[in-house]
Amino acid sequence: MVGFFLGLGLMCASTLMYEITLTRLLSVTCWYYLAFVSVSMAMFGMTAGALAVQLRPAWFDRDRIRMRLAQAAFAMAASMPIVLMIMFAIPLDISLAVQTVCSFLIFCAIIAIPFFFAGIVVCLSLTRASAPIGRVYFADLVGAAAGCFGSLVLLNIVDAPSAVMVISALVFLSASAYARFAVQPRLERRGYTWAAVLVVLAALNASTIHGIQPIWSKGKLDPRTDILYETWNPISRVRVVAPKMEPRFVGPQKPPISSEVIYIDIDNDAATGIYRFHGDLQDVDFLRYEVNAMGARLRAGGSSAIIGVGGGRDVLASALFDFHRIVGIEINRSIVDVTTRRMQWYSGFDKIPNFELHRDEGRSYLTRSHEKFDMIQATVVDTWASTAAGAMALTENSLYSLDGWRIFYEHLNPGGIINFSRWHHKPDFHETTRLFSLAYATLLSEGVKDPETHLAMMRQEELATVLTSNRPFSSQDLEKIRNTAKELNYQILYLPGEPLGMEELTPVLQARTLEDLAALRSRDYFDLSPPTDSSPYFFSFVRFHAIPGILRIPGVHYEALLPLLHLTFFMLAALILVALTIVWPARRWTRSQQGAVPAPAGAILYFIAIGLGFMLAEMGMMQQLSIFLGQPMYSLAVVLAGLILFAGLGSLASDRLDFGSALQSRAPALLSALALVAYALVVLPAIHAAVAGVLWQRIAVSLALVAPCGFIMGFCFPVGMRWATQLGQEGNLPWMWALNGAASVLASFIAMVISTETSIRACVLTGAACYALGGMLLSSRREAALVTKEPETAGKPITVDSIS
Repeated sequence: MVGFFLGLGLMCASTLMYEITLTRLLSVTCWYYLAFVSVSMAMFGMTAGALAVQLRPAWFDRDRIRMRLAQAAFAMAASMPIVLMIMFAIPLDISLAVQTVCSFLIFCAIIAIPFFFAGIVVCLSLTRASAPIGRVYFADLVGAAAGCFGSLVLLNIVDAPSAVMVISALVFLSASAYARFAVQPRLERRGYTWAAVLVVLAALNASTIHGIQPIWSKGKLDPRTDILYETWNPISRVRVVAPKMEPRFVGPQKPPISSEVIYIDIDNDAATGIYRFHGDLQDVDFLRYEVNAMGARLRAGGSSAIIGVGGGRDVLASALFDFHRIVGIEINRSIVDVTTRRMQWYSGFDKIPNFELHRDEGRSYLTRSHEKFDMIQATVVDTWASTAAGAMALTENSLYSLDGWRIFYEHLNPGGIINFSRWHHKPDFHETTRLFSLAYATLLSEGVKDPETHLAMMRQEELATVLTSNRPFSSQDLEKIRNTAKELNYQILYLPGEPLGMEELTPVLQARTLEDLAALRSRDYFDLSPPTDSSPYFFSFVRFHAIPGILRIPGVHYEALLPLLHLTFFMLAALILVALTIVWPARRWTRSQQGAVPAPAGAILYFIAIGLGFMLAEMGMMQQLSIFLGQPMYSLAVVLAGLILFAGLGSLASDRLDFGSALQSRAPALLSALALVAYALVVLPAIHAAVAGVLWQRIAVSLALVAPCGFIMGFCFPVGMRWATQLGQEGNLPWMWALNGAASVLASFIAMVISTETSIRACVLTGAACYALGGMLLSSRREAALVTKEPETAGKPITVDSIS
């Protein structure tokens, strides 16, 4: 049995590693807000695979189980590199045509294929293998948990496409272990051979930038030219491109000069420039004339904290204005490696006076620090790097929330300035308007009576800077801003005592309370309310209900609708796939059984409700804890590992308890609802209290928050299956299983809608409501008796053990 347990552990670990790695690939090939699709497609594929085992029993009879385990594992291993190359060949973007649905349908079906074979293997291992169920569950849980964290290690070693090849090699090893269990030495040797081949291919692919890599990214062909260096990590793909010359403004009445810059590209959609610096600040003097340097100009000679150092633009600006202390904070390990090691000969980071660099998440670092600064700055910090933590769940979300800004505010010296800059594009200025709303809300939350006197906002071409001070701007500050704006041709969008230069700011300035600002969420087509940790989607300006109105606005940016349109098309594709491959086959099989009887409505609703509830809770936890852990990838790994481990333990523990009545069978779902309500109430206070901890401490807190919910929710499915069996519903069990899986697949999309339209807390509470509703509606014996005329004549029974 060693081969069996080794095969199962490797299979579960590889499945989770593939799921997490897929999120990283989707963030590069598609838009950042689609990365969560991997969670949905993993659930879809594994449900379809497990259902195939139940609906085709002749293919999986007892005599063939061992061979089928090995064959399905081989099929998964072989499919992964093939799926990878097909996925890279499909350009995925939005066109208002039916063909777009077909493209999304093909894409979703392709990426789900490996999960389908994984579903077959796991289902057979858990339900048909002659092994002690406790040991089987243990191997399953340990493998899955190890895979969650193993993916983070793997993505720190190789690029994501090469990581998929390594994972394929692990699956081949799993197949070899199952082949040993089946006493098939030839098949076992073949698995070892192919595992070695995949490892070699992964090494070769990782050694070149011209191997198997995405050629379509964000709907455009990536020519992969002019690349100096490229690397991947768990939160991004970082690429350094060849230097180029750009014109630079060097003051009034002077012609622009040409300056060399090397760009660091992040996930093919965000970039930061490295300027050639060899110790002479005159070489980068042009940076003093940029609008994002206004805070440094006002607090020259002070101390600064630069969040999102990138290529060093803001750091050099602080040095130009003689700051005596410059603390840089950069979350991306690869960017730090480029600027301080690989390209230090160009960046000159070691030659910038009074500068120290910390690799950390900005908000977490400042929370732990007792230091105060004259300026805290962040300029266009938007990596657009996401994972399956959810649509709009970005690494930088924690920087653009009211709770985060209050931390920044607390770390200012008297008269200090928060200097944030964002893009200011015509015709819709919702990004800078929302930034101004966030600054205004911060002042109100800190009890400032006259927030208008603490704010200033100006723009230079398409970049706007918002200045927020903990003291009213002095007359000297205001005069310097006016003179600088006149000299350097900035447009003043807001300045105390000056005419308003941007009418979109009017509703913000009219607000007198935080409740007034929160009402801006639904005042217009665009959400201008200040984001909070419960709804940290600064970059999500559009709500579903506003789409018709926005389409009528002349000249509105079509890109504003892209997140919702992508979400809609993926949801349509998922609906079609679920209907065709899960719901319809299961329903057809159920009706074909001789003597089959209708399933009680309460039982059907119960399994739909717990499927919805589990995924709504899971997605809500991922999104909320990404703020706490600092990186969405950590949130994904921790929540998946925690829920899988403790839900599995709960499922295992349910076998030891007697749930012989309807009331007892309802208890797990009702207790799950209470646990989720408790989680929703305590999660924000808990993470705010512990945010100063180092990473391992924050991971421990996250697991402590997730574990009780996961353990109780783990009872619901097996208890429901056993209760359905007691009601004589053996013939309907595949149908109920299919509905549960279908609800789980679709719930990931529903979770995104609820979270972005309302809040993450509302998403978790909706999950709690689903569990409560499911518990209350679970069929009683009386209801089952009304629809079950001859339960003893139902078709071939499916045992509880074979399902749960």
